[in-house]
Amino acid sequence: MNENFPLDVDDLDLDEDDFDPSAYEARTFEVFNPDHTAGVACDRDGEIIGMHVADDALENGDDWLAAEILKLARLAHAKSRVGLRNEMERKGSLPYTIDSFDLPTEASYRAMEDAEFGRTTS
Repeated sequence: MNENFPLDVDDLDLDEDDFDPSAYEARTFEVFNPDHTAGVACDRDGEIIGMHVADDALENGDDWLAAEILKLARLAHAKSRVGLRNEMERKGSLPYTIDSFDLPTEASYRAMEDAEFGRTTS
C-alpha cells in the first residue's frame, strides 16, 4: 500500500486453503488524485459507494471538478476489476477464463493511473 496506489490488491494475503469470500465481498477500492483533493471509492462490483471532495478542489471550478471525478470514477472501477482478477486467481480460476473477462492486471492498472495523472516511470 502506498500513496499512489492506496489499496493494493495483494493486501489480503489469503492462502488458497483459507479462502474467505466475505473478505472479498466487503472490499472497497479507492482512488485519489495526486493532491488528494478528490477521491472516489467503488465496491467489489465496480459501483461507486463514496466520494471525497476537499474544499480546495472547489477552487478549481466546476468543469475541472467534474472531469476529475469522472477520471477517478473510471480508475476506481478499473481498480475493482483488478480486485476481481485477483479474487478469481485466488479461487483457482483458469487463466484463459480470467482473460476472457478482459480484466486488467495490477501493472496495467498502474500504467493507466500513471497516464491519467501524467506521471512517468523511471
